[in-house]
Amino acid sequence: MRKNLDLSQYKSIVGYGIGQYYDYIKERISPNIHINYLCDTRYEQIGNRYNGIEVISPSQLRALDDVFVIVFSGNHRNYQSISSMLEQMALPYLHANQIIDAVYAITGRQLKAFGGSVYSDARGNRIEFFEDIEDTVTICFHGDNNHIQIGSSVSVGKLNIICGNNVLCSIGSGTEIEAAEIHVTNGSISIGEDCLFSYQVTLRNHDTHHIFDKITGERINFAGDMTIGNHVWLGYGVTLLGNACIGDNSIVGTMAVTTGTFPREVIIAGNPARIIREHVCWSKDNTNFFDRKHINECLALEAAKYF
Repeated sequence: MRKNLDLSQYKSIVGYGIGQYYDYIKERISPNIHINYLCDTRYEQIGNRYNGIEVISPSQLRALDDVFVIVFSGNHRNYQSISSMLEQMALPYLHANQIIDAVYAITGRQLKAFGGSVYSDARGNRIEFFEDIEDTVTICFHGDNNHIQIGSSVSVGKLNIICGNNVLCSIGSGTEIEAAEIHVTNGSISIGEDCLFSYQVTLRNHDTHHIFDKITGERINFAGDMTIGNHVWLGYGVTLLGNACIGDNSIVGTMAVTTGTFPREVIIAGNPARIIREHVCWSKDNTNFFDRKHINECLALEAAKYF
């Protein structure tokens, strides 16, 4: 719970927003704060009570005296709309995340400020890192029991790692990332050493929402583990999805999309991606600077380590 937050001065505490986000975190907030009412624009559909708490309309909320509002919204656009309405009502409010840290982010700069090489919280989230972690790394925890490992000499222009629950995400030493987002929950994403990610790269091991077979009612889109081998080059705009596996020394071409498994030393491209060349290797030598004719002329020879 947020330090120095005293709500005892208010006659009523109202939770605004009745939905999956409220259901997800209500147990974390209920022992600390007594919610007198719940409010939602869909109050007529919800009924008079929800979770044993009286449901009121926005107009009834406006009529209350000495009230503090806790906003339960997992959608940023909805939160902006709700906060705008509450400001028009001149009501004090905070998002639930600001009270109990249900969702929070930590940067490479903050990790270095903590000192040491391991960060952990009371919810089982853990980050292992080296002192050279880039300031431009941001790790966001939505849930519990997430384990992040970032190797040494990982160069990052911009990297966001968004974790749900029960995650293992690792990035090998010497990997270079221009700009990427990693979305992972209930599974693992493993990135090898000496990889190169271009801009707007997305790794996502889950679909965010549920998909079911209409006939059986069974879910068909569970999260999948992802493996990226050593010295893999992901081009501009690449998207790798759950169960994708890319072998060592391989190249994934611009805007490719795949969930597939591919061997080492291949080029894959397209949507869905397919192999377009086998028996390749690559160098980080920049073609803006050099026009090499043979691999032996290159300065960057990390590929040789994985032959």
